[in-house]
Amino acid sequence: MAPYCLFYTLVDSFAVQQAVGWFHRRVPYREILPVRATAYILALVNTQLGQGGVAYYLHRKYEIPFLEITGTVIFISFVEVYQLALYSFLGAASSGELGRGAPLPVYAALATYFVFHLWFFSRPRGGRIGTLGIFRAFRLAKPRHYLQLLLYKTPNLLAAVAVHWLALPLFGMSVPFTTLLAFLPLVFFFAALPIAAAHLGPSQAAWVYFFQNQAPKEGLVAYSLASHLTFMVLNAAIGLLFLRRAARELAGGDEAGDDGGDVQRHDADTRHA
Repeated sequence: MAPYCLFYTLVDSFAVQQAVGWFHRRVPYREILPVRATAYILALVNTQLGQGGVAYYLHRKYEIPFLEITGTVIFISFVEVYQLALYSFLGAASSGELGRGAPLPVYAALATYFVFHLWFFSRPRGGRIGTLGIFRAFRLAKPRHYLQLLLYKTPNLLAAVAVHWLALPLFGMSVPFTTLLAFLPLVFFFAALPIAAAHLGPSQAAWVYFFQNQAPKEGLVAYSLASHLTFMVLNAAIGLLFLRRAARELAGGDEAGDDGGDVQRHDADTRHA
């Protein structure tokens, strides 16, 4: 699990760096990695709290308007939801679960909304929708940005499926790879709900609901608790390694204003990209 957590942190940081570069300003990877890693400490309490920590850091250090950078974090989360839906659909189709455990109307509704979403934000909008900072990333985003971010984060999802596929037999359970690919994205989705503390609660219910025909319920609950807690604690431990540096940079704000003009210049470049 430890190598996977390190891999996850590196990939996740790269995805954040790319999104910030598209919609705000270019930030070196070496500066994104510490803040993304330390945010996992906050995520022990709540996923959204960790994401808010990333937004606050980038707002303070680089003077990016808080609502705008918050909108970019929401954009990343939006793409993550559709990434989970896409790979769940592919897994369900390949395992024969589409229309049974994985209801087709849900995928159809998500696809319909996505088409509407792209159309809505591709057209000039007046009023608050057209000016509110929190929608800035969505206004600037082109279809290629959604696709690129989805592909950037794909290695994490596929690695997670592989890790669980290899780890489940250690607990005396075996689940086919395609079944895990079909339903693990849904498990991850429930784990990220705002009502989940440290990803616990909805995640265990989802494990039992989707995999009860593959393994005993008690074993699934025990495994889901062990795997989620291990993942969260190891991620937080990686964050602790970067905590001093992130705190020092945030308190110092040494370069926050040096490149402030880059935000406006990059804004203009992004609009014409």
